[in-house]
Amino acid sequence: MNNNKRNPGALAALTGAALALPAIAQLAQAAEMPTKTEIGYRYSDYQEDDVDADKVLVGSTERYDINTHQFKLVAPLGERTSLTVDAMYETMTGASAMSVVQTPQGESMLIMTGASIKEERTDVSAELRRYDNAGSKAVAFGYSTEDDYEAINGSLDMERDSADGVTTWSGGLGFSYDELEPVQEPGINRVTSEDRWFINGYVARAKVHSPVWQTQVGLYLGLYDGYLDDPYRSRDIRPDSRQQVAISARSRYFLTGIKAALHADYRYYSDDWGVAAHTLELAWHQTITTGLRVSPRIRYYSQSQADFYVEADSGTRDGDQSSDYRLSPYGAIAYGLGLGYYQPNYSLLLYVEQYDSDADYALKSVSTANPFLVDYTLMTVGMDYRF
Repeated sequence: MNNNKRNPGALAALTGAALALPAIAQLAQAAEMPTKTEIGYRYSDYQEDDVDADKVLVGSTERYDINTHQFKLVAPLGERTSLTVDAMYETMTGASAMSVVQTPQGESMLIMTGASIKEERTDVSAELRRYDNAGSKAVAFGYSTEDDYEAINGSLDMERDSADGVTTWSGGLGFSYDELEPVQEPGINRVTSEDRWFINGYVARAKVHSPVWQTQVGLYLGLYDGYLDDPYRSRDIRPDSRQQVAISARSRYFLTGIKAALHADYRYYSDDWGVAAHTLELAWHQTITTGLRVSPRIRYYSQSQADFYVEADSGTRDGDQSSDYRLSPYGAIAYGLGLGYYQPNYSLLLYVEQYDSDADYALKSVSTANPFLVDYTLMTVGMDYRF
């Protein structure tokens, strides 16, 4: 085990973002009762660009490289029940920022760890879903573990269709309980054990407007409570609770004449830490030949800073403060391209994405950019088999 650790749960957060990508989302269970057993596998390589050397005062310029293996099983159990099992194993190497300091010239510089961080994460979950003539309902449980982090989670959700089949209401509740045991280092005063809770809920309404147009709107609420600091960052002090709200809208329009579909998604997020964010994504799904589909996409993101965000860590631990780039103001643009080959009994998938973040991309002017903003390249390959 290496003592140059980063914040517990960061690997889970990075993977959570990757799971939202289309190449992996193809494994998501459909609303209909599955009639065949499906086995899926995804391999993802996530590579962050190195930090600019002129922004590093001490430590390595290397950043995270994450390799993820994801397995999924979807199987019918009888006539009205299905079982879904997910399993994930991933490894991470690289370096992380410990703090941001200000030079006598007023420039923000990074104090980095060495490039020898090594982390592993295992995540498993299972869902039972029951179907009836008007929709479905499900219960799920999961467990995740890293070297210094354990979490258990569960959820309940339900889908109900209107009598005419035009409108579908869905909603759910979820929870997670996390235990943190940061690795100790000589000479550093660090917490030994902490925990936190996370509870969330959502409600959504989908409607079929015509044979070629569908929309969905949704509301999400989340509440964190407990230890929310990053124990591996110097003088990182955050509130012990966080309330989140997000509103989303999706549109799917099918152009039958050219065998294509336009997807447009928007999401507004806000929390009581002062962070407000906008996400807009556009994707084009084009059928080339029978079974072959190409899907270019672009995503824009912008967020404001947390109320307690600081451009450089102070010399005291008085009051809430954090120089974490994820709490800073910035914007980002991602470009992706997916390729899928679909046959009755199997599917082959490829997805590549380039992500670039910059303070200049933010909707509002940013005086000083955080020196640790991330750029990355993501590649995912996968296959599904149905029998």
